[in-house]
Amino acid sequence: MTNKYTTEHYDHLDEVVHKQVMDNGLEVFIIDKKGYNKKFVTYTAKYGSVDNHFKANGEVHHVPDGIAHFLEHKMFDKEAGDVFNKFSEMGASANAFTSIDRTSYLFSTTENFFENLDLLMNMVEIPYFTKEKVDKEIGIINEEIKMYQDNPGYRLYHETLNAMYENSPVAIDIAGTLESISNITADYLYLCHKTFYAPDNMVMILAGDFEIDETFNYIEAHQNNRPDYEPSNIERYFPEEPYAVKTSKKVMELAVSTPKVMLGFKALPDDSDNETREIRDSAMLFALDMVFGEQSPYYEDLLDRGIIDDSFNFAYQEETLARHTLMAAETDNPETFTAEITRIIDEVKEKDFFTEKRLQSQKRELMGDYLTSLNSPEYIANQYTKYYFDGYDLYNVPKVIDSITLEDVKRYFNSSIDTKNMVEVIVKAYE
Repeated sequence: MTNKYTTEHYDHLDEVVHKQVMDNGLEVFIIDKKGYNKKFVTYTAKYGSVDNHFKANGEVHHVPDGIAHFLEHKMFDKEAGDVFNKFSEMGASANAFTSIDRTSYLFSTTENFFENLDLLMNMVEIPYFTKEKVDKEIGIINEEIKMYQDNPGYRLYHETLNAMYENSPVAIDIAGTLESISNITADYLYLCHKTFYAPDNMVMILAGDFEIDETFNYIEAHQNNRPDYEPSNIERYFPEEPYAVKTSKKVMELAVSTPKVMLGFKALPDDSDNETREIRDSAMLFALDMVFGEQSPYYEDLLDRGIIDDSFNFAYQEETLARHTLMAAETDNPETFTAEITRIIDEVKEKDFFTEKRLQSQKRELMGDYLTSLNSPEYIANQYTKYYFDGYDLYNVPKVIDSITLEDVKRYFNSSIDTKNMVEVIVKAYE
């Protein structure tokens, strides 16, 4: 069997990545970590909760919300029993998750590697659904949904998304709703599996110490023995999303001892190229940390005045269909929190707040965290997958960090956060 893989050396990080595209379209990356005992594998479909309206092989489909997550659950359930148990029997730890844009199956092990790899590939590639098993799963996920509905943190996050987005499927709960889940059938699951689990819509990432030729040959032989797949030819349909938020304020009553508040600042995805988006993502990380991080005078002031405590957190998210900034806290004064956060944002925009000294300090800190993370095969495999689907390169992060200027930080903070396009969601105790 002739080797068909290519190798890329990242000399600045002493990292090596091997890549092979299988004949059926599956892309496989081996991230070579010599001397590491544990091996980690992710097998991921470009298929998430937003993919409910699509065209495949000339036919348009609209499937129930939550089906990607439902499918993920069912892939472990085979005629012979629960595949989780088989991984455990062979010394592996397995898991899976669904996000808005991908479904990932993974395992880590120090033994029986090829047996576990074979198990993973067969589990993901060979569907098994029956009406009885689907009906049973509907009951299980319904209970899961009900449980989440009573979770204040979960509700806070999802209600914020719902308040921000008018039409976008980003606002859809990954698990779906009680109503949407009840409409899932075995036929829908087979359709989504055939469409989105096609080899040319998937990627496999392996991180650890491997015999490269042997591993690629093993995967290639397995893929060549699969039934022929038609190319996925997927067209995804997403509704147009207005810039304005859907609802500016929501108040809910749940079983909480201290009120919770989340602010969402909506900024729609644009047609920026991958490089621009990657720079903007990192620049916003720096900007938010400078304004609201623990070293910031604003943070110290809010803390001293009792407006925030150590529950305060913030994040900038840039995905295919979503771009927003979130801030959350537990506080007895949610209205004061909102007023202060918006005041600070507007104030920062008006004055020369950001400094080169602080930016350089943050760059060093982020680079340190990044280099430490590269010692973890689990981190590498998961992040490489995310970066791959986002159109980025995990090993290009140092160059991106180095390239960010103070002007980038100012510009993206000013353009990505609009206090006039904000939602406020409060969870308070029952009266």
